Amino acid sequence: MNQAERRMQSRFSFAVAVGCAAIVALVLALAAEWRGDPNRFPLPPASVPIHFERIAIAADAASPLRIAGAWRLTADDPRFGGLSALAIDHGELLALSDSGVLARFASLSAGPAIVRMSELPGGPGSPRFKMNRDSESLVRDAAGRGWWVGFETRNQLRLFDPGFTRTLRTIDFGEDRWPENLGIEAMMTGTGDRLMLVPELAHEVVTVANGQARSEPLTGVGNKISDMVRLPDGEVLLLLRDIGPTGFRTSLGALVKRADGWRVERRMPLLFGMFANFEGIAVERRGDGGTRLWLITDDNFQPPMKTMLVALDVPPGRWTGADLTPTARSPGGERAVG
Repeated sequence: MNQAERRMQSRFSFAVAVGCAAIVALVLALAAEWRGDPNRFPLPPASVPIHFERIAIAADAASPLRIAGAWRLTADDPRFGGLSALAIDHGELLALSDSGVLARFASLSAGPAIVRMSELPGGPGSPRFKMNRDSESLVRDAAGRGWWVGFETRNQLRLFDPGFTRTLRTIDFGEDRWPENLGIEAMMTGTGDRLMLVPELAHEVVTVANGQARSEPLTGVGNKISDMVRLPDGEVLLLLRDIGPTGFRTSLGALVKRADGWRVERRMPLLFGMFANFEGIAVERRGDGGTRLWLITDDNFQPPMKTMLVALDVPPGRWTGADLTPTARSPGGERAVG
């Protein structure tokens, strides 16, 4: 077997392994649901150490964005992992897992290395079942009332108060609105009190305002969506993700309004390795006037996947002015450097 064949075999083995693991996890979860066996066990709030292990990344892995840093994250709490959404709150990073767990911590350059873990105070159904806490999206309420969370499997939105102590409002789209486990994956605020949602299938953009939901077609995606964010200049970025024989494939794309709906344009690949399952993105306005993107991966609690945090600085000027067509770039990947 030559080197090329070994690489192909490795990639095929990866795809098969991840696919099988996902199927097994889904079957076990469904079996537990059918039997009525709890498969989620809420824990009290806790503040525990969080560990940042710096990772070396090829300088052009996100070109033309500049890599400001990349770290592998671990924490002394069994709930830390499965992170699927990310936001900035009072200078801290606020991550949300796909099991209804919040993780709040400072970036590596500020504050003590502590993560504060807590559970969402409510959700659709009993908190003893993971499918009822499949929280995949998070955004601050435009009116300052708190935080909106999207529950993918149950097709539901909930508005929580700023401290995540109670539910203020619930919007239920109904069990049949999207296929199971393919519901609300990305969310952001629009103009006024509007919410903009994109399901994981990424075939539509849903705008929610005044208790009404309006759907418009979304084209130009080509794969599934993980998250979305609005830059300070108003540009909207989608975090796009797919999986194939070479592992996870991730890119950023600009969401552009057209007369007949919405379209993804100016796609830019992110080359961080075959195990980088990016699911959350947040934007930070820097004190120097710059813009920084924070991205986080979902480890699915399955090695060799890991929780990775990446900081990317946007070049000066509007995103629309950047050349997002990558030149020759390194294959990607990462390695620990201590």
